[in-house]
Amino acid sequence: MKRKMKKILSGLLCVAVALMPAAKVWATDVEEEAKKAYELPVQSNEIENWPQGPAVYGQSAIVIDADTRSILYAKNMHDKHYPASITKVLTALLAAENGNLNTDRVTFSQESVNFLEPGDAYIGMRAGEEISLKDALYGVLLASANEVSYAVAETIGTKMQGNGSGYEKFVKAMNERAEELGATDSHFVNPHGLQDENHYTSAYDMALISAELFEHPEILEIMETYEHTIGPTNLVNESRTFQQRHEMMETWNSHYYEYCVGGKTGYTDEAGNTLITLADNGKMRLICVEMATRGQHIYDDTRSLLDYAFAGFSRQEAKSSILESAEEDVHATITEKGPVYVDLPVGIPQEELEFETGEENGVSMLYLTWQGQTVGKVAADVDEKAAQRAAGDGKKPGAVTSIRKILEESIWIVIGAAAVLILIAVILVFVIRRRKRSSFLRLSRRKQRRQESQRRRRMKRAARRSRRRGRKRW
Repeated sequence: MKRKMKKILSGLLCVAVALMPAAKVWATDVEEEAKKAYELPVQSNEIENWPQGPAVYGQSAIVIDADTRSILYAKNMHDKHYPASITKVLTALLAAENGNLNTDRVTFSQESVNFLEPGDAYIGMRAGEEISLKDALYGVLLASANEVSYAVAETIGTKMQGNGSGYEKFVKAMNERAEELGATDSHFVNPHGLQDENHYTSAYDMALISAELFEHPEILEIMETYEHTIGPTNLVNESRTFQQRHEMMETWNSHYYEYCVGGKTGYTDEAGNTLITLADNGKMRLICVEMATRGQHIYDDTRSLLDYAFAGFSRQEAKSSILESAEEDVHATITEKGPVYVDLPVGIPQEELEFETGEENGVSMLYLTWQGQTVGKVAADVDEKAAQRAAGDGKKPGAVTSIRKILEESIWIVIGAAAVLILIAVILVFVIRRRKRSSFLRLSRRKQRRQESQRRRRMKRAARRSRRRGRKRW
């Protein structure tokens, strides 16, 4: 028996030794990929006078203000990536919007547990079990349980209008809701984020979706929980306990961040590490998303990005004089009640703001911009005729107004310069012609004097010859 155990241990040791070089190569490849991502350009750093943000190891990253939706940091924010389990943020949002967390019950179908594969995150639910929707969302957001996400989609989907199963209607609603929130780069095919080539999104889209979570305190309450227990069910007498997976929420963890109030982790081999983090320092509420990250960098990156945004920008209530100027310049009357906020780099006065108009989901909007970047927005009625007259050619009024002023000033400058040049040219032509004429006259007089002198000399010579002949004759 001892010999047999020794052989087994020796075999395992040999296998481990054999795998070590492969593991080392894999780790080297991961760090090399992370280094390449670190060197990718940060587009927000290319904006003139914009606060310079840190380099990060994710291929894509973004930080936005959850209230104004202003983009404070952007690195390839529209690139499409596999989201992995951060998909579950949208699943939880739809469940909260279409269900009742306290009264609705989630029942697990055979399909919701059978689709799991080895290595998938789960909490061991069985077909036929039933739990509250609130307990289910704890399982979705804290434990990242894939079978729970599937069952939530099936249950909530039955409440939705349309054709197909509850699961199919829920997935369709995921894409519709994402589009309503402003997503432009996404296509979701499941509620859990397990790998599928047709399941993708961007850091920008996930930031907009995550910002909506601040409107649902019941979801934030779940996200802020460190540990949760689902009690015995109709089929299982034992309790299930699981913990928070977002390390910035764990007070004992080295990655703990005091302003973090929620978030969601994600990982698959194809997606790499993905992370959503919600932060609130009492002055600003931020959403940070990083995607396609390799290695152990994502929490340090997130801390750097949040520190950068909190320190580099100031969230301010727009002055009434600024809003009055906006209404006058772009012919837009603000329709929203309450204060309007802007996010400006620290030290930049509101007087440098410019204004534009546009539309979101059929609603006319007034945009407050700085250096071409939207730093605040508010719903407003736009006088289209006046705006068109101000804008011309369908361009945005705020931008066109300033450009038009510049062009008008430039035209007068050009006209004045042209007039001066023409006057100088006329004077030069007159002077040159006069000089030529004077020169010609001087030449003519010189020629006449020379000819007259020559004629006199000829006459004198002729007179001398005549006198000589007269002497010889006498």
